[in-house]
Amino acid sequence: MRLSRLVAAPLAAGILMLAQLAGVGPARAAATDMACNYDHISFNACLDFTHTGLNEWRAHAGLDAAMPQRYAQEIIDYGAGFRASLFGDDHGTGQFLADLTLMPGWPAAGPTGLGAEFAATLSSTTLDEDYNDEDEIYAVVSFFDYHRGVTVAFRTGTVHGEFAPVSEGGGGGGCLVACP
Repeated sequence: MRLSRLVAAPLAAGILMLAQLAGVGPARAAATDMACNYDHISFNACLDFTHTGLNEWRAHAGLDAAMPQRYAQEIIDYGAGFRASLFGDDHGTGQFLADLTLMPGWPAAGPTGLGAEFAATLSSTTLDEDYNDEDEIYAVVSFFDYHRGVTVAFRTGTVHGEFAPVSEGGGGGGCLVACP
């Protein structure tokens, strides 16, 4: 059994190197795919977009933070000041785009911890942060943890897509609705 593991590891590494040399990489996610960031232990923060109409998108961000239910409820009871903001990722520099609104019924404390969900309907012009290139957008969700006396922030995964405004007939830049 040990010998097979010794052979498998270099074989897997060789296949990965070959894939990189051939130009095979991870598939690109669409603007409507969910992008998550997590550490497998303490949190999961996700962002996704839904196309709701011509040049209009619905942003949705969510946070699940693992902690005891009582601890989470005390954070809520204290008035944690939950906030979520969208940023464009321009070569590692975050460009503020918009704030999201805390959805009704959130935040919530449960057996697995603290949860919050945010949303906003935004125009393509707000989300088109690169103007002539692929847009990279992420959210930062934060709240005040009065137990520790600090504001804690969690970054979602980054959504990659093209949010450039288009005309109803396709008008030169492609279209998000049926083109004639």
